[in-house]
Amino acid sequence: MLNTILTTLLNVSLQDGITQSLIYSVIGLAMAILAYKIIDWITPGDISQQIAKENNVALAVVVGSLILGVCIIIAQVIGG
Repeated sequence: MLNTILTTLLNVSLQDGITQSLIYSVIGLAMAILAYKIIDWITPGDISQQIAKENNVALAVVVGSLILGVCIIIAQVIGG
């Protein structure tokens, strides 16, 4: 009896945890993509073209750092 109750409680909380993790992951990814689009919009030129075709490593490092910083902030906000 106790084993059944514990199994039911663990399954419910595990399912809720997985669902919440998926929802927060989608929200976090959407916000990171939005942040990249805003950075691309603010900076002059096409970031993707400069990184891919012109091999602008400095720009890639700067954009990567900005996105990483935004993702750390988003993780802290979602994580509490």
